[in-house]
This record gives sequence, C-alpha cells and structure tokens, in this order.
Amino acid sequence: MSRSAPFEFIFAFLLIVTLAATVATSDHKKEIDNFFESYNVKHYNKCGFHILAHYFAIPNADPTLKSILQYRPINDTSVVSPSGKFRIHFDTSEVSGNQPFLYDSNGQEIPGSTMAFVDSVAQICDHVYYIEVNSLGFPPPPSDSGAGGGNEYDIYIQGLPSGEYGYTDWDPSHPIITRHNPTYAAWTVIRNEFQSTYTHGIPAIEVTIAHEFHHGIQIGNYGLWQNDLWFYELTSTWMEQVVYPQVHDYYQYLKTFFDNVDTPFNLYETDYAGYERCVFGIFVQNEFQEYGGAEVMKGIWQNMAHEPVFPAIEDEFRSISIDPAYAFQLFAQWNYFTDYRSQSASQYGDSTYPRGSDYPPVKISGIRNLTSSGVDFFTTALGLTEHFYQIYVGTDTVGLAIVNDDFSFAARYDTTDTTNYSFDVGISAGGPNCVKELTNGYCIFFEVTDRTKWGIVSTITGSDTNETLAAKNNVVFPQPFNPSLEHQLKVPYPFSDEHNASLSILKISGELVNQLAGNDNLTQYLRGTYFIWDGKDRMGKIVPSGIYIYVVTDGTKSFVGKIAVVRN
Repeated sequence: MSRSAPFEFIFAFLLIVTLAATVATSDHKKEIDNFFESYNVKHYNKCGFHILAHYFAIPNADPTLKSILQYRPINDTSVVSPSGKFRIHFDTSEVSGNQPFLYDSNGQEIPGSTMAFVDSVAQICDHVYYIEVNSLGFPPPPSDSGAGGGNEYDIYIQGLPSGEYGYTDWDPSHPIITRHNPTYAAWTVIRNEFQSTYTHGIPAIEVTIAHEFHHGIQIGNYGLWQNDLWFYELTSTWMEQVVYPQVHDYYQYLKTFFDNVDTPFNLYETDYAGYERCVFGIFVQNEFQEYGGAEVMKGIWQNMAHEPVFPAIEDEFRSISIDPAYAFQLFAQWNYFTDYRSQSASQYGDSTYPRGSDYPPVKISGIRNLTSSGVDFFTTALGLTEHFYQIYVGTDTVGLAIVNDDFSFAARYDTTDTTNYSFDVGISAGGPNCVKELTNGYCIFFEVTDRTKWGIVSTITGSDTNETLAAKNNVVFPQPFNPSLEHQLKVPYPFSDEHNASLSILKISGELVNQLAGNDNLTQYLRGTYFIWDGKDRMGKIVPSGIYIYVVTDGTKSFVGKIAVVRN
C-alpha cells in the first residue's frame, strides 16, 4: 500500500459524510416544505410562525417531525450586516435550490444577483432593527449563545413553498425562561426569491424582515401565549406598515377581516391567523396618537410578559384612562368608514384609517328603509363581535354598529363555545330602550339582556353632500304622502343660505296651494335640513289626493320636484 492510501481513504470518508449530511439536509428541507404546504401557505399563510407554534403544542404531534421543524437550516456562506446585529446565511451555488436571486421588471431572474440580494437583506435588517428597537423601544431578541455561528440574530435564506414569505423558528425544548409563557431564542428564515408572492422584489423583503424580526422580539422577550397566536401575527403584520408605510402587502388579507367582523375578534384558526386583523394596530396607532400611538401597542406587549393578551389590552387602555370597551366601540366605528364611506367620515367628524378608502367595505348584516312605525333587526351574536346595520331615511343613512365588548368571554373563548346572545336594534317612534333621540319622536333603540357587555355606535351620513346633487335627486319622504296618517312630509333644503329659504306647493295647473318661508320653517332631521309640510293648504285644510309640485329656493338657486298625496 502506498503512503497516500490513508489520505485517500480519509478524503473518501469525509466525502461520504458530506454527501450523507447533504442528503439528510435535503430530506429535512423536503419534510419542512411539505409540512408548511399542508397549511395552505400558497393561498393565505405567508408566515410560518403561528403554524409552528400551533403544531408544537399538539400533544400527539409526530416527535420526529417536531425535531425536524426545530432544525436550523444549513447554508454554505454567511455574512454579518454592517451594524453587526445580524448574520445572513445563504448559498452561493444553485445545487441546493436555496441560492438567492433578484428579478427584473419582466419577472426574469437577474444572473449574478446573489450578493445584491444578500446586501439588500443586510441593509434592510439594520433598518428594521433601528426602527423596531432604537426608535420604537422594543427590546432586541435575546442572544442564541452562538448557535448560528455568532451572537448575531440569524437570517437564513432558503427556497420556500410558493406563497410563503418566511417564518421565525425556535427550539421548544430549550426555553430561556421556563413559565406558562416561556421565552426562546429564535432565528428567521426568508425565501430566496420574491417573485411568486403577492408583493414582489425588495418591498417584499422589507415587509418580511419587519414582520419576522418582530416575532423574534415577541417570543424572546414576552414569551409564547399559545392561545393568543392571532395577536402575534396581528402585531407583526401591523409592524410591516410601521417600518415600511409605503408597502401595502397587508392589503391582500383585509377582505378576510371586513367580511368576518361578526366572528369573535380573537378567533384563531390556521386560515384565520391574525394578519387580517392588523388594522387594529393601525387603529390604535392613529386613534391614540396623544398617548404615543405605537407606544400603546408596545405597552400591550410589555403587559404580555406576565399576562395573556386581553388582560394586557385592558390594563394598557386603563393606564391611559381609556375604557377598553369604549376603545373597541371606536374600532367598530373606524371599520364602518372604509371604501366609499371613508369620504363621509371626515365630512361628519368621524375618524377612519389613513388609507381607509383603499380598504374593502365592512360586511353589513342588514339593510332596511325606515317606515312610519320604525324598523328593527332581531338577531344573535357571539362575544367580541361587530354587527353593522343600515337604515335609509330619505337622503340620510343611519349606520348602526352593535359591538359585543365582553372581554371575559373573549379570554375564555374556544372554537367549541357557541354561546349566542340575542339583541334587538333599530329605529322606533319613541318607546323604551331609546339610546339616541332623533327628531319627530323617532329614536334609536337597543334591547339586550346585559347592556354592560354591549355597545352601540350610531353614525348618520347624508347620501348627498353637494347642493347640485341634492337638487337633482329631489328626495322627499315619505312618498306617497298620506296626510291623514303621516302628519309631516319632509322636503330637503340643500342650500347654505337659510334666511331667504322658501317652499312653495303648487297644483299641477300651477295654482299656489301653500307656501312656507324663512328659516323659522326649517328643521334639522338626522343630518339634513328640511321643510316640514303638514299636507294642508293656506286655509288649513288637508289637500285632496293627487300630484303636487314643490319648489324650494334660497332666492337665487332652486329645484323642483313632485309629491304624490294619497288620502284614505
């Protein structure tokens, strides 16, 4: 045997070991990819954090798969970000299928763009750290004691299933602090291309790192509350637009929320994970700016270091002298004023999201027209839900938000609790349970067994906000008008000058029947200004059935319409 034989043997042995490790790594990655694909990542779940937390808590979960899921990826190269806070792991060869690439505007892979991708990730990581830690004051994730090659926070770039942006992972068998909500040192995995995602390219990398890094902050400092996974995803998705407000990746989930406001707010399912409820963070950030906005969200998380999310929310709001139930009712009001309704919010002094016009409209549970006897909606609701109703009153729309703000119900809620609470709401011609008086004897009423767990938010908006449109529409009500039963016909007055206001009622022939003049004859009904006609002529007699003409003028502008009078 030659002297080189032992070296050849050692080399061959090392090659076999390396190939075996590569095969094992490939098999592990395939197992992980299959696991995430089974949770509908392509269509909904961009983040694997909640999926991992959910699976780790299953008592009879496959121990082998659990072990694989706690496995750190292996890449052939790593670099440290300029700040020294992050270690970026990546592959420089296409063999593994993990090598990162950027894509051009035509969706074509840019050759040789691996380092440009990695450099972008490093710069983005440092910016995210600056905003979330240095600016907002969240504590950084705890050290992993060099498990990834150093004390930096580890970002692994890997090929991931279509639709998955990334995930934050940890080893449940090695908590930093052992308690009901244990803390862990975590690492983050992001995909190696962002062409097959809702948002593409650099913007997608930005929101992914902003999202996942905050998961590292959450689980490393405040612990893991297994029943509150939805709030972890809510917060991380909210954090995306805090750090990168120009990127609107979260838009893809909003319809899911606005279509399901009558679902308990704290419901967690793997296809209703919490991304869609990020608007709660946006609401808190903007509604409570005088208390720091984002500081309120941070305060909730600081409370979660020792208590679950709902006590944490209640304690934080009370610390700034805000009733938690009132805050949730305000949130419902914000949810009403989205899409085309967002313009009405500012007009009538209500608040809405800064980009509310881009958001889908909220689900309306019922729509009715007001009748002389009123209108009501009788139904049931689960705890911590919102139900919206609209009642059309001439040119006005009365919007009613019925809010169950029973936080104790929410804290104990699970998918097997189907307790429903009955309520009745609407507009009546007086009577009991009146919560808001309107005019002419009408009121908004709300009947429920225990009012302490409920709130009602009413908003009244006009369908016409422009004088020309109002004149064109000529909406009077009720129509047809029976002066024997309906003692008041409301004729809209759309002009700003009320001193020269007049209403003339004429027969079809042009003969004057009656005339009302001056602002003393105007009244405010809901959010509009109206002349009220009792159906009588100048002699005080009720006019006969027929078609009449009315003319409303301010002395300069006028509009003409028809009235149908039908007597018994």
